Amino acid sequence: MTSKLPDFTFIRYANCWEDADLLYKNLKPSKGESILSIASAGDNSLGFLAFEPEIVLAFDINPSQLFLSELKQKAIQFLEYDDVLKFLGIQASDKRLVYFNSIRSTLSIGAQNYFNNNLNLIQKGIIYSGKFENYFKLFRQYILPLIHSKSQVDALFKVKSEQQQLDFYNNIWNNRRWQWLFKLFFSKTIMGKFGRDPAFFNEVESNVGDEIFKRAESHLSSVSVFQNHFLEFQLKGSFNLNLPFYLRPENFHSIKANIHKIKFFKAYLTDIPDSEKFDCFNLSNIFEYMNMKTFHQQAEHLRLLAKPHAKFAHWNLLVQRELESCDSVFKTNPVSGNDLCFFYQSMRLNTL
Repeated sequence: MTSKLPDFTFIRYANCWEDADLLYKNLKPSKGESILSIASAGDNSLGFLAFEPEIVLAFDINPSQLFLSELKQKAIQFLEYDDVLKFLGIQASDKRLVYFNSIRSTLSIGAQNYFNNNLNLIQKGIIYSGKFENYFKLFRQYILPLIHSKSQVDALFKVKSEQQQLDFYNNIWNNRRWQWLFKLFFSKTIMGKFGRDPAFFNEVESNVGDEIFKRAESHLSSVSVFQNHFLEFQLKGSFNLNLPFYLRPENFHSIKANIHKIKFFKAYLTDIPDSEKFDCFNLSNIFEYMNMKTFHQQAEHLRLLAKPHAKFAHWNLLVQRELESCDSVFKTNPVSGNDLCFFYQSMRLNTL
């Protein structure tokens, strides 16, 4: 039986969970380019502004995600760097409603109404407000303490040699409780109920818990953990050692200078008129929610939206989707770099 349609009345993702560094390294966005990007939580769409594009059109079918993205945009536009970190929840603050009141009137009416009715999300720090983030919070609060102590979690992130990290994972971290409880918590049933949505698994046929476990294992046993802000948030509850690309001090001022170049649009991909043309496409993992017929229709529309030599990036999570299988006009390019977001199967890179 097909699952009912997802509920789009709340924030599902308060942060982007695709690796922005990997995205930009492979798409190579350039000054003056036009970029089409899934909005999601706004992070990676905002990050494109560091490359001085002509425009970033960030689209999503969930209005709550667009309101969130707009809130981050206005915070960057009108607040100073340290205040942005406090307002979003990176740093502690008891002034988040004060910050919000200072930028409230700059938001669209829809965003104002949404956050006026959800001030608790502002108060606790907006980066903790998503269903997916709360899913990881459940894991940290109720599952992880049954497996490892806080000191062991801290030790996972302590800088070591490659061999020392591998030994730590094999001898200390990867015990039977970790294996069993991790696979249970990240199963299709539990993740569908508490983390994502059952409808997002319509096309999934694999054993979700086993797949996610294997990918986690490759990251937790490697030295990439030490710079992995995704894992730090998931296992420790905050970004402390590392920040997402759009909030790093070396990127912030160029993003702020180009903040007016991002536009938000509530739409499906096929709603975007083919009179619009783009150089770069950031498509998250939207294709895995579609059956093959719909996927081929989306690929055809992408071709119509693309400028000559356009570049496309998307992720496969649990369902394999390849644009080159839809139309030979899409050429496969190798992906360079290590993906820090452990649960994705692969990033796909295509050009025309």
